[in-house]
Amino acid sequence: MNAEVKKSFLVKGNDFSDIKKIIGVVSGKGGVGKSTVTCALARQLKKMGYKTGILDADITGPSIPRMMGVEERCEESGMGIMPPESADGIKIMSMNLLLQNEDDAVIWRGPVIANFVKQFYSDVCWGELDFLLVDMPPGTGDVPLTVFQSLPVDGIVLVTSPQSLVSMIVKKAYNMAQKMDIPVLGIIENYSYYKCPDCGRIEKIYGESHIDEEALAIDVPVLAKLPINPALAAAADEGKYFEFSEPIDVSPIVKNLFDVVLFDLDGTLTDPKQGITSCVQYALASIGIDEPDLDELEDFIGPPLKEHFMERYSLDEKTALECVRKYRERYNPIGVYENKKYDGIDEVLRTLKERGMKLAVASSKPAVLVNTVLEHFDLMKYFDVIAGSELDGTRTRKSDVIRYAFELLDGKGLSHDRPIMVGDRKHDVIGAREAGIPCMAVAYGYGSMEELSAEQPDFIAKNISEITDIIK
Repeated sequence: MNAEVKKSFLVKGNDFSDIKKIIGVVSGKGGVGKSTVTCALARQLKKMGYKTGILDADITGPSIPRMMGVEERCEESGMGIMPPESADGIKIMSMNLLLQNEDDAVIWRGPVIANFVKQFYSDVCWGELDFLLVDMPPGTGDVPLTVFQSLPVDGIVLVTSPQSLVSMIVKKAYNMAQKMDIPVLGIIENYSYYKCPDCGRIEKIYGESHIDEEALAIDVPVLAKLPINPALAAAADEGKYFEFSEPIDVSPIVKNLFDVVLFDLDGTLTDPKQGITSCVQYALASIGIDEPDLDELEDFIGPPLKEHFMERYSLDEKTALECVRKYRERYNPIGVYENKKYDGIDEVLRTLKERGMKLAVASSKPAVLVNTVLEHFDLMKYFDVIAGSELDGTRTRKSDVIRYAFELLDGKGLSHDRPIMVGDRKHDVIGAREAGIPCMAVAYGYGSMEELSAEQPDFIAKNISEITDIIK
């Protein structure tokens, strides 16, 4: 469909909604557990820290509220219809939330149903969402056509099951999406197998899986093969689906979600161990503390210096500031160059720039020293802005540095609607959370996997190459 023609069909969203991505969950036929998969996707995105909502477009057979345990009815406000939330904070809009009784029948013709779906987008105040999942009715009729034409859908996920008949129907749904210029992000096979809880034996109750062949035929990735789970079905009937989750590869869904990447410096772009630990050792010696093993001082890589001197050695603020002064006495002329650029970091930065992303450094290190390191390793050319602390010790808190980076971007007229922070310590994760943005922790730096996992970052990159695998 011509882009201009397609744009003319789009309905205007609610003035108080800010939705970054709309993803349709589609099946060619009923009975494949599409709504269950929609709930699983929403749960996984929510657990990753994304603000998520579900628009239940199956007007005549809505099931999302029951599965998600939502009984509260919608309320009207000056901003529009306010969708209730599940126990884990997923916003839900469904016909069942407008009916007097959830078992009342909706006996409407297609155009009326399609119009209601549009209103669930235009009249509902979704607020700020990273993802709005649209649970489609099965088939390729009025409602899927209306959603594809009227909502700015970023992509769809196809849901299937092992039966051979489903293969043909999946291709029909795929072909419809292709004709409407809607990207197909991946395919999920539900009811793929049953695993006996006693002996662990795998039974293919619905026959052998054909999902790999189906996915290859339409050139889309397989996101998951989900088992038959009687406990999950029972929980959904009781409105306790939020207690369950199945692993689904959501990387194609979050692709292109970010437009700005903020990098920490020490332990993320460069390995500063020799310089930082030697300078900490030098500073401690000035106050009579002997630390002969530099490995024991690795924890100084990342956190603000003054606070860490105080915490690690129970120093008062005056003594800690003197340690910072002595640290810089050696670091500025010598330690700053006792540093190594991580292998592969140039390729990562170059790839992100080629993908059209804006790059920034957000470090608690003084900006003048950040600039010195970046220039020394010829990394300055990749970055749009450099945000650091001041030499007087102000703006060392990571969240403050992140906000300052946004101010610098604003000053250059560069947008930062979809930022992500990348860093190797818990301070980076905490700072990103305080600033209200997602964070990717990197496990190749100086934060242990235990430290990073405890702070629940949105992503963890185990090595440098995984940064560009995740941020696409």
